[in-house]
Amino acid sequence: MSKFSLKHMTEEEIKHYEQPLAFYLQHEKIETLKNICKYYQIKGYSNKKKDEQIDLIVSRVFKDFTAADRMFENMSVEDYNVLNHLLIADTFSTEAEREMPAQNFMFVKEGRVFIPADIKEYLRRYVVEKSQSQQQSDEVKLLVSAVNLYGYFSLAHYRLLAERFTGSQQTEEQLAEELQGIATVKDGFVLNPLIEAAHFSGTGIESKRQYYIPDTWEQFQHYFAFEYYEDSPEIQALLRFLDSYIIDAEQQKDVQDTIIVMMKMIDNPVNLTAILQDMIDQNVLRALDMNQASVLMLNAYQTVRNWHLGGYKMIEMKQPVPRVINKRVEKKSKKKKKKNISRIKK
Repeated sequence: MSKFSLKHMTEEEIKHYEQPLAFYLQHEKIETLKNICKYYQIKGYSNKKKDEQIDLIVSRVFKDFTAADRMFENMSVEDYNVLNHLLIADTFSTEAEREMPAQNFMFVKEGRVFIPADIKEYLRRYVVEKSQSQQQSDEVKLLVSAVNLYGYFSLAHYRLLAERFTGSQQTEEQLAEELQGIATVKDGFVLNPLIEAAHFSGTGIESKRQYYIPDTWEQFQHYFAFEYYEDSPEIQALLRFLDSYIIDAEQQKDVQDTIIVMMKMIDNPVNLTAILQDMIDQNVLRALDMNQASVLMLNAYQTVRNWHLGGYKMIEMKQPVPRVINKRVEKKSKKKKKKNISRIKK
């Protein structure tokens, strides 16, 4: 059994410390394993050795989504927020100031909370499946989809979405109160968990911000999956290019998801190549032609819905807004053409 010690690890190594559930269970006491078995109603554990108990837990958890149902059913809001952060991040640990119940399969060590790699994948699949079922309320789907599409959005916009897609007539104040404990709200904005609230200021944003709104509720719900994106030839060209540079083929999906998510978050195309350089430094990608990669990254970036553009694509913001005009104005416009107005006020 490898020793679970962070003493000689860098910050980046700790963040990307990728281990399976069995590894973490090996570092727990027998009594803790028994409590986990009781919690998940696993039978036949009492006279088993430690390794056998671990095998029982692992085989039961990944058998189906029953364990995930039980986990989410009783998880505290505080623990859920930590879990949500780890599920959508490309890392496997974050800072933690307190202990967590072992049955939630998040393990605290030396001021950090870790999620096992197989648990992370298991719960991601669970969330996607649940989002496609009727078991999630429309209110939950609305909140999660909005958080993933926009990154951050005002309560005023959230009220508009709630009215349009769920028929809600709640005020901004009522929505803010409803979100207490389940979402981060600051300066009248709801924030994605990856956005550090301490560094966020909503001052002056709303007067300049426009939001993309999908045409239908069905289209809006696609964003319940954090990694969802609208496909484009530019995105496919980038992903095909990167495929041959991925060191471990099993990490292909993680690489692709990370690229898409980072492009959603980034506010300056100049920083695009830093994403690839980080992956090269972490031995996820082999060294590549950065000039060629930069062109492909920029082309793809312009077709991804960006948090900083209110869910719009950069390519959409560069296009003029078609003006709606009546017949009388249309006749006059033939005599004198007016310039198109950009979506963004310069």
